[in-house]
Amino acid sequence: MKSLPLLLSILILGAQALAATPSQNRVSSAAASRIAADLFWVADARKMDEFLAKVPVAEWRNGAPTREVLPETTTAWRDYAEQAYALARRGRNAEAAGRLAQMVKLAAVYRAHGGLQNIVQAEEIRFLAGQMAAELGIAVTAKIQSPYLERTPAECLAILESWAGGDQFRVEPAFWQSVRERAVLSHARLSRTGRVKLAATR
Repeated sequence: MKSLPLLLSILILGAQALAATPSQNRVSSAAASRIAADLFWVADARKMDEFLAKVPVAEWRNGAPTREVLPETTTAWRDYAEQAYALARRGRNAEAAGRLAQMVKLAAVYRAHGGLQNIVQAEEIRFLAGQMAAELGIAVTAKIQSPYLERTPAECLAILESWAGGDQFRVEPAFWQSVRERAVLSHARLSRTGRVKLAATR
């Protein structure tokens, strides 16, 4: 019986903690869910610039607060690639590199939300950016500055697999291997590094 007051205190504290948690989670989830909603309305590079200026992707080193599936923004990131090409053809290489860096940042948003669908779209964005970088050459790629571009291909793969989580084991090994190979190629094109030999995923 002497332990009853202690047990009651523990139960009360636990109830208070549980009561506080949903409210905090609702605030966090509500803020995070606006990412998908805002992306849904992005139709071009100008709107994407506005979105990326506000999104706190730099704070998502351990992942976004929620792991929702983000909508496709193909029109916007193709717009970035077209702008990079046009700028480079006018000799505005630093600005062209900035367009490619925006693509890498957008890919980081998708990666940080995790899951196979987001990861695949992230790598499609990076792949197109890499293709454009390869076409425009070192005059542009030497000027790409992005905190979201990994130092090495191995680091690129480690981040890719971390964000994909268990979803990578829900698809055919050949498909996931293809994603990994394209990720390494994109990294090499964007950062001018050598390629690494890939081991089989399974």
